[in-house]
Amino acid sequence: MKVDLSNDFKEKYRNLMGERAEKLFSAIQEDSQDAFRLNPLKANYKNVAYPLDEPIEYSPIGYYGNIDGNSIDHISGYVYSQEPSAMYVTEILDPAKDDKILDLCAAPGSKTTYIASKMASQGLLVSNEINSKRAKVLSSNIERMGITNTVVTNNSPKDFEKKFDNFFDKILVDAPCSGEGMFRKDPESTQYWSLDYVEQCANRQQHILDSTYKLLDNGGTLVYSTCTFSPEENEQNIDWFLKKYPDMHLVEVKKYAGMEDGRPEWGNNNPELKKALRMFPDQFNGEGHFMCKMVKDGEKSEIKERQINTGLKKDDLKFVSKFAKANLNGLSESNWLKISDFLYQAASLDSRFKGLHILRNGLKLGEFKKNRFEPDIAWMLALKPSELKTVFELDQEQYEKYLHGESVILSQRPDFDNKWIGLSFEGKLFSWGRYSNQQIKNVYPKGLRR
Repeated sequence: MKVDLSNDFKEKYRNLMGERAEKLFSAIQEDSQDAFRLNPLKANYKNVAYPLDEPIEYSPIGYYGNIDGNSIDHISGYVYSQEPSAMYVTEILDPAKDDKILDLCAAPGSKTTYIASKMASQGLLVSNEINSKRAKVLSSNIERMGITNTVVTNNSPKDFEKKFDNFFDKILVDAPCSGEGMFRKDPESTQYWSLDYVEQCANRQQHILDSTYKLLDNGGTLVYSTCTFSPEENEQNIDWFLKKYPDMHLVEVKKYAGMEDGRPEWGNNNPELKKALRMFPDQFNGEGHFMCKMVKDGEKSEIKERQINTGLKKDDLKFVSKFAKANLNGLSESNWLKISDFLYQAASLDSRFKGLHILRNGLKLGEFKKNRFEPDIAWMLALKPSELKTVFELDQEQYEKYLHGESVILSQRPDFDNKWIGLSFEGKLFSWGRYSNQQIKNVYPKGLRR
């Protein structure tokens, strides 16, 4: 599909880039580059059906290639499709297992799920999205990938300012932008582009950065990224931010082949902007991106958690323990939180989250029903086979029927008698099954059936 570039766009980049602009315009007309990531939170995570012979140099879990969203690898959370340039943002952020991290503009979840995979289910990751529909997509992607340490929120950055002053060790702002770097991946997005729209995006990004400064702890790291070429949204915004907050400073990031320095001449000739990073599709095997890493001066704050009431009753513990004893090889009782009739293994019990719109707090374990506890699919997607008493491997026909919502009829009595079992296909857990009378009854969520 031909990408329709406006005259204003072409004139702007001819003025900025000279003769090279024509190479950029030609690259935008070429096919976009597909890539995907593996998920190290899964058991035997390299056991996927996709070739791993084209690794991405700067990502230890990234590969060039296309994946099928209907494959078991995708359904079970073993792979995540992500544009190759975008993968480098998380590597720049460099998450550690004990960090408190905020992904402020997180939907649909490609960067959040990458961050979580490097945190190994430890620390705290808050993934926020201001758009409610996109926040639901974010939450479902986090569930599919088996992530347990994340609070998903649907709030404005301003909402966080009142509660999380100097709280986070690391913050990622993958800012909503004019999207110029994604024109060839999403040609229809050119219809929304204008010089005025670029200015609107730049102004909105400044408001987001203002909030971010207040949320970042002393000594903390802020990574700012966009998928646009626009100097107004990149170098000029960072120059403005550094001048407004002199205790923030840019740090150098490693640049691989095809990656380029930021352009000081596009940001009031601030020489520090060379430390930022740009990717243009005429030089780099991916889409257009801008990224930079900043650090806040000062000594780290001492932050104490203000714990909320978990809402659990004695009978609740009894029902979950009974379920676990029958179906699991052990159970962690840390950070349990009851919300309505649902049980979570919370990513945080800190009262600072009260008043925010929370879509998911950690791992949804299941639901209390009359005199019993029933597990949620989110729990299955976070379990490893060794944690279950029974894993039943479906064949191709059984798997396809189960995805359609049908039960599995067994030809003979199996060698297990527990009610709740893990179902897998091609060695990958993807759902609970409820066994009774030589059949595995279908409990696969209706919204996921095919």
